[in-house]
Amino acid sequence: MCTVLKIVFYMYGMRLTKEGNQNLDAYSNDNDLTLKTLSCEELEVLDKFINVPMILLNDKEVLYLNGGCLEVLGYEKGSLAEGKPLDLSKLIPDESSIEFISSVINSVISPVNHKFTMYNKCNVRRHFELKGEIVIYNSEKCILATLRDISYSKELESYIFRISELRRLMLEVTRLALEIDDIHQLFQLILEITLKCIEGGTVGTIMINKGDHFIVGSQVGFFDNIKDFKLPFEDAFLYRATNGKMDRIAIISDLMNSNKYYRIRTKYGEEIFIKSSLSAPIYVRGKLLGMINIDSIETNSFDEDDVKTMEFIRNYIEIIISNYLLYEEKCHLAKYDYLTQIYNRSCFEEKTGVILEDAVSCCESFNLIIFDINDLKEVNDSLGHLAGDEVIKKFASILKNNIRKTDIVGRLGGDEFVGVFFNTNKENLNKKFLNLLKKMESQTIMIRGKEIKCTFSYGIASFPEDGTTFKDLVSVADKRMYQFKKEYKAKL
Repeated sequence: MCTVLKIVFYMYGMRLTKEGNQNLDAYSNDNDLTLKTLSCEELEVLDKFINVPMILLNDKEVLYLNGGCLEVLGYEKGSLAEGKPLDLSKLIPDESSIEFISSVINSVISPVNHKFTMYNKCNVRRHFELKGEIVIYNSEKCILATLRDISYSKELESYIFRISELRRLMLEVTRLALEIDDIHQLFQLILEITLKCIEGGTVGTIMINKGDHFIVGSQVGFFDNIKDFKLPFEDAFLYRATNGKMDRIAIISDLMNSNKYYRIRTKYGEEIFIKSSLSAPIYVRGKLLGMINIDSIETNSFDEDDVKTMEFIRNYIEIIISNYLLYEEKCHLAKYDYLTQIYNRSCFEEKTGVILEDAVSCCESFNLIIFDINDLKEVNDSLGHLAGDEVIKKFASILKNNIRKTDIVGRLGGDEFVGVFFNTNKENLNKKFLNLLKKMESQTIMIRGKEIKCTFSYGIASFPEDGTTFKDLVSVADKRMYQFKKEYKAKL
């Protein structure tokens, strides 16, 4: 028996023996448990002197709530119909709890200890722990019990469990991110996991910042044509909810109140659109990468607990994406020249090694060309090395735009470039690059307010006639390039 009830029974003399006019077997369990009898007068005494939340109920009705119990449920004394039983299901929504109460009463299992939920005055569920005894009231078995509000501990327990599960899911995303080659696949994975974590969510998107508008990076629950959707910055729900700051998570409870509401079709029906949204900005290295939107086809689907969950997820998302981009950047730098964004020497030699092996085994041929920018030293001396870098970038861009997808080019270093060309011969390549050279001779580029001609010299070596190794081919092409440069300058 709980301590409070022990004191109550002792102070107010509730009979510890069975009433003489009752059938003794009716109120005993297999262990011959003696039930206490509670009279109406004794209940009035309890109501007057005991402030600890107490409740008297059977398996169908709540027969009594004292002042303390009314208070924890948000009611004032007298606000519920006094003296009139309440339907048990109106206060206790959980059918399993009602079944438990019925079971312990019918089986006379005492003392009673049970955790369950009840609705308060505002129709909000609160969690309680019930501890009591089975007693006889008005000749029927009931439970007289104290109630303890455990809502905070239950919410804390639920929060800890949710955070633990979220952390597990985010660690799984972190692991899977290492196996993903395309960042859009990463966005899709993040979005799908986030939708699982936000209970009110139905559909969702990750929108990517493109300067003055957003585009769809990934989506769940919409038709595929949303991929072509462009959303102006000022029309984004998050932008308007934060007065353009885009600095916090926002709940938009009813999107249809907006004067710029986009009716984007979901997969839930022809005329079923999103009606509420939970939107969070994603920042990477201090810059707005985009935003993640978890949407619902119902209004008022999200609350502050969802905001806390999203904040936790967002922190992980920003770290995961930042690490992914950093890894991707390192992989890119390992392959590409930082200035021109074409293959660096190391990567080009590696690819050429594979090409050579394939060419030998398949008896194929290809051509290697060395390119050298003319008069770059004069640009560096007169305008500085930054101007020289601009010339190098310009030439690399022209070169990339004048080769086929099957050909490859790289930067050997300084002003020297190299390319491998397939399915062609020296004559065609010579004609192609002479035409390109003439075109560049007739044009100028503007560097720091000064017009500069960007021209080049080149030399061609063929595999296998001029060599069977990368070193041999580069050596032959390099000599021919210097011969071309000498003859070219002689014509000027």
